[in-house]
Amino acid sequence: MNYTFQSVFSSSINGFIEFREAQGFTTGTTIKYLRRFDQYCMETTVKSANLTKALVDDWLQYEQNNGFIDMSGRSQSLRVFAKYLKGLGYDSYVIPTFLYRTKRTFVPYILSSKELADFFDAADRLQSWHCGDAFVAEVAPVIFRLIYTSGLRPQEACSLEDSDVNLKTGEILIRVNKRKKQRIIVVSDDMLQLLNEYVERRTQIFVRTPYFFPRIDGTKYTSQQLGAVCDRCWKMANPMIDAEYLPMLRPYDFRHSFASAALQRWINEGVDLFTMLPYLRTYMGHEHFSDTAYYIHILPERLISSPGINWGMIDSSVPEVSIWD
Repeated sequence: MNYTFQSVFSSSINGFIEFREAQGFTTGTTIKYLRRFDQYCMETTVKSANLTKALVDDWLQYEQNNGFIDMSGRSQSLRVFAKYLKGLGYDSYVIPTFLYRTKRTFVPYILSSKELADFFDAADRLQSWHCGDAFVAEVAPVIFRLIYTSGLRPQEACSLEDSDVNLKTGEILIRVNKRKKQRIIVVSDDMLQLLNEYVERRTQIFVRTPYFFPRIDGTKYTSQQLGAVCDRCWKMANPMIDAEYLPMLRPYDFRHSFASAALQRWINEGVDLFTMLPYLRTYMGHEHFSDTAYYIHILPERLISSPGINWGMIDSSVPEVSIWD
């Protein structure tokens, strides 16, 4: 951290940053916003280290007046800082979550059963020359099925190493994620068999590579590279639709489709969703309960009226969500 905090909140901010880093969180964005808050307190000669509503409102208004329209990142950083102060016993103002919602430029595309089948069929037919990588035809059918059946974040799948995957038990250690919090998932028997068959073919090509899903040069896929493969398979799966009119599909949408499918299955079984969400939250690696509960709001219309959804309870728990974590 190159910047030295200098306002009356300096010691508290430093303690907060150390606390967050000790928990395993990345703090670059938080430091950036708290630095601006610290500078504001210096310029306006704030003398009391009391995080009041008036001070918070004044700073956010100051930021808006200086051309910063999206306040979600700033308000979230200050909100978490305030909760830290309250945990230390200080009477600090915590910004309500509904005041500054995260803006989204797109919504998840939830694939139907037929679309999934068509996509995986296209992935099975993919040729190495389609995406400029000689091993992509082996990786694509497996990695997209794994993301979908396990609800992984795409980069979690791309970053898997051989030591993370137990080919006997089906346990997979997820080490690489935004929150830097490890978790273990267990794949289905069918998926485990597919993984074993894939590894047998892979070992015939690669002598040594740390990544479970490598490119032909042994490196891991970037988000852009995996997105290009996804786009190619999506177009192959829909040959009768002009690419201009084809809905946008991203690797992340397989994770969303996994969550939607799990919720639909529980609804069909008459399970109380509110009791099951914590399990889904843990499996998917969400930090907040609201991140998982959001998926209920994007279920198909025919399921919205299901008696398995307690909307009053869910809505009270989901004033704001950020499913892109």
